[in-house]
This record gives sequence, structure tokens and C-alpha cells, in this order.
Amino acid sequence: MQYSLSTEINAVADAAYPPHTRVKWSATAGKVTVAGNEACIGTLKNRTYRDGSECVVLDIRGPGSRIFIANGAIAAGDDFTSAASGRVVTGTAGNEDYGKALSAASAAGGLFEGTPRV
Repeated sequence: MQYSLSTEINAVADAAYPPHTRVKWSATAGKVTVAGNEACIGTLKNRTYRDGSECVVLDIRGPGSRIFIANGAIAAGDDFTSAASGRVVTGTAGNEDYGKALSAASAAGGLFEGTPRV
């Protein structure tokens, strides 16, 4: 059997989401939805505009760093964990602890670079 391991997953979104939103598989095959304080399959590479928008998900298991959306201030070096609305917060108390922040975000909605710990 042959297969190709790619860091990108092609899917369809169930709503409008900004890039870098954490997503999970929805109940509908092939569709992704926003991940709350729970495990995700990755972060959106592109913006989606409505239900049915094609999207690319950066697999959380892939190598390298990712851009995340903060749900509050995050300093470089902080541990971060899952939060509501596809975002992350500092700490390790969430349902899925992600990794370390490589850069900072000053407030909710800010973008920062982090290394996933999977």
C-alpha cells in the first residue's frame, strides 16, 4: 500500500472562519468546524467565507511551527492550551495542551507563532 503523508488536509468548512483558527472534523464527512476547548486536527491556512467554502488545514502533527490566534495576552516562552472559538490561552489547564509560544500576542485576537507539542 502506498500513501503520502502531507502536512496539509483539504476539506470544506461549515461556516466563515479567519485563517489560523483551530478546527476539528464536524459530524458531516469531509467538513471541518471550529474547535473549542478540545482536540483539533490543525489550523486553517486560508479564510473561509461560508458553509461549503473549500479550505486547507495545516495538520497539527506536521513538523514546524504554526500561527495561532490568542484568546488573551501570550508572552514568548509561555505554554499555551486550547480555548474557545478556535483560539488558545496561556497555561496547561485546557483539554489539549499545545506547546510553547515563540512570539507574543498582546491581546485577544492577536496572532503569534508557536510550536505544537503532539
